[in-house]
Amino acid sequence: MKDDILIREKVNEQLVKFSDKLSEGLKKTKKKFIHQMLFGIQASKDVKLSEISRSLEEDIKLIKTENRLSRNLQDSTLSWYINDKILKDVRNKIERGTVLAVDITHIHKPYAKKMDFLTRVWDGMRKEAVNGYWVLEIIGANIYDEYLLPLYSELYSQDARGFKSENKQILKAITTVNGYSKGKGIYVIDRGADKKS
Repeated sequence: MKDDILIREKVNEQLVKFSDKLSEGLKKTKKKFIHQMLFGIQASKDVKLSEISRSLEEDIKLIKTENRLSRNLQDSTLSWYINDKILKDVRNKIERGTVLAVDITHIHKPYAKKMDFLTRVWDGMRKEAVNGYWVLEIIGANIYDEYLLPLYSELYSQDARGFKSENKQILKAITTVNGYSKGKGIYVIDRGADKKS
């Protein structure tokens, strides 16, 4: 039990440093939210709000914690803000030969029924369409470096208001990263990105 508390405190200490850097410039409530989400994911080893909320061990009803986290997740500017902070932090590590891997994956939500803009996504492993959301990511990798550079990540749904096309999502991501990298890097994308539209 004592070891668990010490590990929890050490993880929390490291996360405070990282989340403070990531949330620099945000209001206190958003800073707290980012820290709690990062800590909750690490502590619960899960991305479900119920499990994250449970791991926070707050002295209030669990549903109150879940509702607060859910409300904060609905902030549409948060994704942009975090992408901006990460890109500013790593842009000097992007070189001419850096491979910038563009990947579209998905989050499968098998039990979800009422989530906003829940859509059908293709699960290549199952070889079937499932309920979920699309995730567009760009990761950088330098040939002589063992570290990957997370550069961009965005969750989206073709059923959301304002959605135009997957190609527009890809172009937005590449344009965003390109603006920070000043045109450096080699974009790599799988053949699924050669669709028309």
